[in-house]
Amino acid sequence: MNSKNKGGVFERDCSRMLSLWWTDGKRDDAIWRSASSGALTTVGKGRYLAHTGDFAATDAEAAPLFDRVIIEAKRGYNRYSVQDLLDIPGDKQLGNPASEMLYKLDEVCRTQGKWGLILWKRDRRGTLAITMGRRFVFPELAPHLEGRVGILHFHVLPWQAFEISVSANQIMFLPATPVASSSCSSSTSS
Repeated sequence: MNSKNKGGVFERDCSRMLSLWWTDGKRDDAIWRSASSGALTTVGKGRYLAHTGDFAATDAEAAPLFDRVIIEAKRGYNRYSVQDLLDIPGDKQLGNPASEMLYKLDEVCRTQGKWGLILWKRDRRGTLAITMGRRFVFPELAPHLEGRVGILHFHVLPWQAFEISVSANQIMFLPATPVASSSCSSSTSS
């Protein structure tokens, strides 16, 4: 299976996972892959911001999630790990896909005043939930891995820990994030 097909299958699986998580197990179709999986953010200044990221609400029940959070899916990058986010010297971070995915998402999140979530799965490994933003993950999750890359704040959890620890209700009460003063049309496509 080529990498594009792997990414598409993973995004469909993530759509179902996210839907079940957001609806508390009631539905598996409230969230689906967005048009062009985030690529529309590069078309014009802000015209397609509702489609930022790899997922979008297919039902009004899931719309509040995307008012607050940009969600990306990353499949592969088998030569890289969470460790690469923590111990690569700053001058070597450019060109490293693991840190680049965080920096790209952070830039778009700051521009739009949203939080970020990356679902990352390497081959033959479990799915990780990487949350962007200091207050995204709540204090009860503090024992899990927390990292800081430059000015980025992120938390890394196995998906299973994330889905039982972070509820839709908690997302609804996330504080607003400040919007960066400069405009940006970065894409975070896979």
